[in-house]
Amino acid sequence: MPSTQSAYRKFHSTEMVVTNIYNDLLLAADRRQLSALCLLDLTAAFDTVDRELLLLRLEHQFGLCGTVLEWFRSYLCGRSFRVLYGGSVSYIVHILCSVPQGSVLVPRMFILCSADLVDISEKHGVTIHSFADDTQLYLHCGRDETAQTTVRLEQCITVINHWMSANRLKLNADKTELIWVGTKYCLSLCVMAGFLVYNSVQILFSQVSMFVCWE
Repeated sequence: MPSTQSAYRKFHSTEMVVTNIYNDLLLAADRRQLSALCLLDLTAAFDTVDRELLLLRLEHQFGLCGTVLEWFRSYLCGRSFRVLYGGSVSYIVHILCSVPQGSVLVPRMFILCSADLVDISEKHGVTIHSFADDTQLYLHCGRDETAQTTVRLEQCITVINHWMSANRLKLNADKTELIWVGTKYCLSLCVMAGFLVYNSVQILFSQVSMFVCWE
């Protein structure tokens, strides 16, 4: 399990990921730095998972094989549904993608499926924390480095977006946010880069000030 993933793990909750990120941002503000925080969201994450790609990843990246891998294949594939309403039954619809929700296994499989996001963020020097399919990326910088920081973050998100497309997943641009975090004084001295761009979509930024008491 990725160490930066807080969902579906014992003693790792939403409070854990929020506390980790808050502490990192607070320490940066205490050093008179700014932080660029980007919140990513997936569109219908569990409903768009490609099962064959997931099985390939379980086999080649995590070493599942033989009976164990076939057990997962049997669990994931060959599913269908139909609707009963007012005494009438619909045609059977065969499910071509997605994973069955509400089970113990599926959330863990989704996390394994998206584990590569940690490697991508590390290659770009970007810190990552996740809770299920919600991902937080952030960088710290000095007051005169906001433009370069925005470019680095944008490059990382672009690679993540390409990875998502290759794995039949989709980032939700409408729910993606960029937030500059720092003390009110530091934020007032900076001219922030106006937006991130990925997939020709502009992500405008907002600001959050943190109170830090310096001795």
